[in-house]
Amino acid sequence: MEIRSLLNHFTIYHYIIFFLAVLHLASAFFYGFGISALIPVFIAVTTTTILDLLIMYFKFKTLEFPQSALISGLFIGGLLTQNLQWYIYVLAGAIAVLSKHLIKIQQKHIFNPANLGVLLVSIVFGASHTWWISSPLILVLAFGIFIIWRLRRFDLAISFLISYYLINSIIELIRGGSFNDVYLTILNGGVLYFFSMFMLIEPKTNPAAGNQRIVYGIVVAVLFIILHLFTPQHDIVLALAAGNVFVPLLNKLKLDFKKKEPKPSISETVKVENY
Repeated sequence: MEIRSLLNHFTIYHYIIFFLAVLHLASAFFYGFGISALIPVFIAVTTTTILDLLIMYFKFKTLEFPQSALISGLFIGGLLTQNLQWYIYVLAGAIAVLSKHLIKIQQKHIFNPANLGVLLVSIVFGASHTWWISSPLILVLAFGIFIIWRLRRFDLAISFLISYYLINSIIELIRGGSFNDVYLTILNGGVLYFFSMFMLIEPKTNPAAGNQRIVYGIVVAVLFIILHLFTPQHDIVLALAAGNVFVPLLNKLKLDFKKKEPKPSISETVKVENY
């Protein structure tokens, strides 16, 4: 069996679930968080999967395991800090699932569900989000590169990272920082790499075309830098939520400056799914 055929045997859902599970376990057992850190993950996952299962049953009278809801729960459990009250994880999970079903434009949800859940409980309850799941940097990079390859989102992830590091480095140097400070920021950017390769690239909440995705990555990076100055406790999640609002507009803009390339053959086409 060819490698491509073997990789295509599993969906993006399967890969994301596996990668997030490994990152949770690695963070819990090798980075000092302990097994107790997995309890909030269990609460968030239970909330999102059961709620989404019930909603889908009442809407379509079918029972199908909600993989996307499971992924949202894994994100929420890995982004929020571990010592919060149990109901915070429940509320974040409920917000994520409900936003996916209720806040839509042209049958697509506007906001990244997990990100919105984390953002709202952070604003309303002051819940901190430490993104502890991003601790294993090597695994984040390895899994993340595979994901953006699989989803064909290199343009988005790279445009965000280059824009952020370029602008942030200029600001750092103007403030009197050194190139060593800039280097350390890039070297220790686990949260940024996880954000750009796992959260930012969720297909239904970013533009469909390549040029629009590049602009979108730049917009989110600029929003992140600006918001960090005014509300550092919410900067990264608020930047993504604000960026999501611009997606319908970007999808309408004509930003294709190159000649259209011939459509790929069926064998070259990779199915892109949302999670």
